[in-house]
Amino acid sequence: MMVLAIIVYIAWLGISVFYAMKKTYSKFENSALLFCVFIFDINRSWIISDELKIIEYSTAPLEYTVYIIHRTFITPLLILIGLNSIQRNSSFLIKGISILISSLVLLLIKVVLLTYDVLTFHQWNLFYDYLYYVFLHVLGYFILYGYKSFVSKGVKS
Repeated sequence: MMVLAIIVYIAWLGISVFYAMKKTYSKFENSALLFCVFIFDINRSWIISDELKIIEYSTAPLEYTVYIIHRTFITPLLILIGLNSIQRNSSFLIKGISILISSLVLLLIKVVLLTYDVLTFHQWNLFYDYLYYVFLHVLGYFILYGYKSFVSKGVKS
């Protein structure tokens, strides 16, 4: 029961922070990024947990709800916050450090899920999750770059 309160609070805090923060990307860029990360994360979690059985999640209703909130809301939203907190004209080093810190925050939330037995790792560990979160940030940059080039080129008939 405690883990549900923690995760709902983190989701609410993430939504509030994203709403209140100064965004470096437009609404359309943020929407494209959110949906692409959402789709990628849902498919990755489905493959890892249901197909490969590397990670198991709890079958208790409240703990499963926590898993769904984490997968559906928290991960894509914190990727979005992490990428929007970096200025467009920042150096590569600043962007890299920001990605590593944002991935660490996501990893700490995963530690909370492991502590309350929402997830169980079989052939997986936290380092793989950390690499996955760094990959999601880099994927987000490529999505934003592709979206920007797609929009700037426009439709040619």
